[in-house]
This record gives sequence, structure tokens and C-alpha cells, in this order.
Amino acid sequence: MTAAAVIGIVAIVVYALAAPAVSRRLPPAAATRLLVPAGLLAAASGVFILGVLAFTWIGQFPLVAAQGAWSPAALRSDSPVPAGPAIVSSALVGLAALSLMLTSARRVWALLVVHRSCRDLRVVGGLVVLDDERPEAFTTAQPAGRIIVTTGLLRTLAPQERRVLLAHETSHLTHHHAWWTLAADLAAAANPLLRPAARAVATAVERWADEDAACHVGDRRLVAATLVHVAQLQSRFAGSTMTAAAGSAATGGDVVARVQALLAPAPPRRPLVVTAVVAGLLIGILPAAAVQHTGEGLFEHAAQPNVIRHA
Repeated sequence: MTAAAVIGIVAIVVYALAAPAVSRRLPPAAATRLLVPAGLLAAASGVFILGVLAFTWIGQFPLVAAQGAWSPAALRSDSPVPAGPAIVSSALVGLAALSLMLTSARRVWALLVVHRSCRDLRVVGGLVVLDDERPEAFTTAQPAGRIIVTTGLLRTLAPQERRVLLAHETSHLTHHHAWWTLAADLAAAANPLLRPAARAVATAVERWADEDAACHVGDRRLVAATLVHVAQLQSRFAGSTMTAAAGSAATGGDVVARVQALLAPAPPRRPLVVTAVVAGLLIGILPAAAVQHTGEGLFEHAAQPNVIRHA
């Protein structure tokens, strides 16, 4: 069991480190659709492995064993997991649950605040214009998704740049990007090893919207120039942004990587990369299955009638 658990954790680390490279090599839409489910699977697998390791120790307490009708002494003698790693696993599972709840609460509260703030404002074609000097543009999550743009940004952009901005934000709204990034962030909250993957997803959804905007206006360099312009405007208001947890922002993700991608040709499809990642994820499930099988066998043996039941 311990060896399978180690292999499973190593597989998660490998995925977390490889995710940014995979995101760069794939078209951003494909990268998002691949990395988000993969991150959720990796997070669930890691928590499950730790949970099984933890329960081999928790199940040795007489009160817990009485509820499950197994022998704590038999479980203690058969368990291949030392008490130290099992206790650490218990703590990590508790921290993962706490982090997941806090992150979910913060994001839900931020969404509620934004929706409440925009509730009484006039909406024209899904667009809300806020009278605010800060140069901001972002979308809120569906349902009732909105494109939020401030007057401080609109009045500083040229007409062509406004087209780019609205096409970019429309892509966020159409493809539900706020939910993709939320899912990646929740996976990283449950397992901090997945934070590089979550950052890769944040950049991928922005690149996805960049590519859609480039298709809409027919000029990749114009989209890149608009992105740089907006980033420069927002740098003057550093620390006062309203978009950190509200939704997908115009200058989210890695801005440098986004500009470099726009100055290069559109990324090609890479079916071999997708196939390799999917195959790796399927193989990565095997350690969790092995841990589950071994743990189930331990408790089944401890629950056999001929096992002496004492603490």
C-alpha cells in the first residue's frame, strides 16, 4: 500500500510540473478542456490516497472499530502503514477539506458581491458599464453572466481596441471560463501541488479568449497591442483591482506568455500530446485503485469472525 501511495503522489507531482508545458503546446481551448478535468482527477486521487492511509490509523481506535465491526488489534498488526505517515495523512486531509471550504466560500462571496453590485445597473446586451476611473473589464459566471467594463477603461481605448476587448470578454462569457478557472482553483485548494496547473489553466482561458478575439477582428497583432495597452493602464492602479475573485479579467493569466502567443501563428492541433496526457492520467489512477484494494483487504481481514477482537 505504501509503495502504491508514493507512486500515486509522484504521479500527481509529475502532472503538476508538466501541466504548464502541456498548456503551452496545445491550443488553449483544448488545453483548458484537458487540464481542468485532469486537475480535478489528480486532486481527488491525492485526497483519496491520503484518506485511505489515514483511516488505517483512525480505524485502530476501539470506538471507530466498534462501529465498523472489525478488530483494532488485527488492523494494527496487519497495517503496512506506520503510525507517523498515517497521522500526517490525516492532518493533510483535514487541511485539504478546510482549504477547499475557505476557497469556495471566498469565491462564492465575491460572486455574490459582484452580482449584487450590478443588479440594479442597466444591462445592454449582457454588458454592464460601471462609472469608475479604474480601467477594468471582466465577466461574471453564468447563470446571469455579465460583461463588466468601467468608463475608465472604455474612454482610454481606441474604437478598434474596444472591439478587441468586447470580443475577448464575450468569449469568456460564451465559453463559461469563470467556471473552468474556479474548478482549477478548487483542485489546487484541495492539493497545493496543483497550483502550477491552476496557473496554467488561468493563462489558457485567457489565451482562448485572445484567440477568439483575434479571429473576430482578424488581426493577432492588434489583440496583442490592446492587451499590452490595457495592462499598462491597469499597472497604474496596482492593488485596487476589483476582479481578483469575481471572474475572468482582461489581463488575467501570464500576460507575457499571452502576448508571445499572439505574435506567433495560431497553435496547431496536437492529437499525440492529448493522447499521451490522457493515457498518463489513466495510468495515474492505478496507484489509487491499488491503495483502495489493499485498504479494503485490510479491513475485511480485520472483520473476519475468527479474528480475536480486543484493543
